[in-house]
Amino acid sequence: MHRPVLYSIAGLGIAIVNDFKSIEGDRALGLKSLPVEFGIDTAKYMCAGSVTATQLGVAAYLYSIGEQTYSAILLALLLPQIYFQATLLIPDPVANDVKYQASSQPFFVFGILATALCVGHHDFSA
Repeated sequence: MHRPVLYSIAGLGIAIVNDFKSIEGDRALGLKSLPVEFGIDTAKYMCAGSVTATQLGVAAYLYSIGEQTYSAILLALLLPQIYFQATLLIPDPVANDVKYQASSQPFFVFGILATALCVGHHDFSA
C-alpha cells in the first residue's frame, strides 16, 4: 500500500504551484488555498519540501530493496529540480510558477517513470 502513496505526497507540491497563479482570485473569492492560508513564503517551501522529500524517500526505498542503480537515477533526476526550485520557485513563485513547472516537471515525471520501471521489474519474492 505504501508504494502508491509515495508519489501522492509530491502531488501536493505540484498542486501548490498551481495555486500561486490564482492567489489573488482565491483571496477575493474566499478560497482557502495553501498560499492564501499560510502565505506565499511558507507555501513555496511546502511545495519544494514535499516534492524533494518525497523523491528522497522514494530513492531511499529503492536503495533499501537493493535497487541502487534506480535510486541513483532518481537522485540524478532530482538535482535539476532542486536547481529550478532554488532559481525559480523560491525567489518568486508567483512570477515564475509556469516557468518552474515547465523546467522542473519533466525531471519529476521521468523520476516517476524510472520508479515505475524499477518496481515493475523488481522481484519482491526474493
